[in-house]
Amino acid sequence: MKSKSFFGIFVAMAVVPLVLAYLVLKMGWYTPAATNKGKFLQQEIVLPIKTETPMWSIVYQPQASGCDAFCEEQLYGLNQTYLALGKLQKRVNAWVLTNEMPLQDYPATKAYSANNQDLDSDHIYVIDPMGKVILKYPGSQTREITIRTSKDILSDLKKLLNYARIG
Repeated sequence: MKSKSFFGIFVAMAVVPLVLAYLVLKMGWYTPAATNKGKFLQQEIVLPIKTETPMWSIVYQPQASGCDAFCEEQLYGLNQTYLALGKLQKRVNAWVLTNEMPLQDYPATKAYSANNQDLDSDHIYVIDPMGKVILKYPGSQTREITIRTSKDILSDLKKLLNYARIG
């Protein structure tokens, strides 16, 4: 084989995959898959929760009017999600953003006196160690959907904790 034809084949083998990859991305033939189960927030919401060490947080903010059956279901889901973290519990806190509610039925949750008008009372949120709210999960009134949502939160939290350098 001549050296010029060898060089031409070598260059073609390097250039053709690059051109094909460029075409696939530019023509929209490939759609990257997202594996998160929660919804990323479009606006930046910062909720500075002060702890001794930076930690991830799962947060629920109930309505100011008291805790109805919907609120009780969210507290149950928050409590069970935290308990399901197992050995990862030392890196995560479960907060309820109120001091007016007794939480003795939910021993894994802690009360925190903060209120943010940007947070919906029908969602559970995941907050990074810097205090930025990053994911939200819809609440529900049925136990089956609450369990499914808790599994989704758990799945996303485990991924986040696996790649996190802080918290």
